[in-house]
Amino acid sequence: MTLLEVRDLKTYFTTIEGTVQAVDGVSFDLEAGEAMGLAGESGCGKTTAALSIMRLLPSNGYIKSGTITFNNKAIQKMSRERMRRMRWRDMSIVFQGAMNALNPVKKVSEQIMEPMLLHEKITEQAALKRTKELFELVGISPDRVHEYPHEFSGGMRQRVMIAMALANWPKLVIADEPTTALDVMIQAQIIRLLKNLQKELDLALIMITHDLSVLAETCEKICIMYAGKIAERGDAIHIFKKARHPYTKGLVAAFPNIKGEKFMPEPIPGNPPYLIHPPVGCRFADRCKFKQDICEQKDPEILEVEPGHWVACHLVEKGVL
Repeated sequence: MTLLEVRDLKTYFTTIEGTVQAVDGVSFDLEAGEAMGLAGESGCGKTTAALSIMRLLPSNGYIKSGTITFNNKAIQKMSRERMRRMRWRDMSIVFQGAMNALNPVKKVSEQIMEPMLLHEKITEQAALKRTKELFELVGISPDRVHEYPHEFSGGMRQRVMIAMALANWPKLVIADEPTTALDVMIQAQIIRLLKNLQKELDLALIMITHDLSVLAETCEKICIMYAGKIAERGDAIHIFKKARHPYTKGLVAAFPNIKGEKFMPEPIPGNPPYLIHPPVGCRFADRCKFKQDICEQKDPEILEVEPGHWVACHLVEKGVL
């Protein structure tokens, strides 16, 4: 069953310099209990797409057009009050940087209990009991529920954020760069925890990251974003073994393979375009070694090249790649 459907989403930001086309025509589906990854360089629109789904955009951001349908409900048409009631109960988010996401002057138990008390008819005693159960679920001793954020390590704070996201047993959890600023061993633990929880609780999960190895461990489907658009989307095998878009190929080639032939990863030259005045044609054209004239003249449509595998590239459409 399709839980989340995003169609031609355009989310812009108003700035002094002009309008930033942060997300420009993004479409994807997410099934109930499925894990999907959003990957791409910093500034490509991953987090903006997530904040659009949650309706948590900053004051200068707005959804210009497109549709977001969650559990057959049109998100973009909901009142603020109705959307507020949906957050944490039906969908939740693990914000980037647990160091800053927790209130430093409130005990973690109070912060986890808050969405329970807000969205459910539940006593404080029952909320505290569930908080202790959530601590056990994410691998923290229940004895620590009354401590303050500064008493936890970075990895533990990330686990607290995951516990908070699960407080009301939502259907969808969005994890925005959940392993940022953590060392490699702790990253592996957080990834394993998220994957286990997703399977155990039958959660739909959107994992946002620029690290393809994280998505290889956690996600069935992957969307590669570039400059506000989706360059390629498909299942993990399509992306890692059968990539067709030059940008996706570049990302995969830049990732070192510890088992295969040893070689220096090849970086992608250049920089992403300025999204206040994006180019007329393909936004990756200036950095693409396969560029042809049509790439600078027309924005490519995203086409299904095989069942479940979509690519936005003129060269793929023409059979060159």
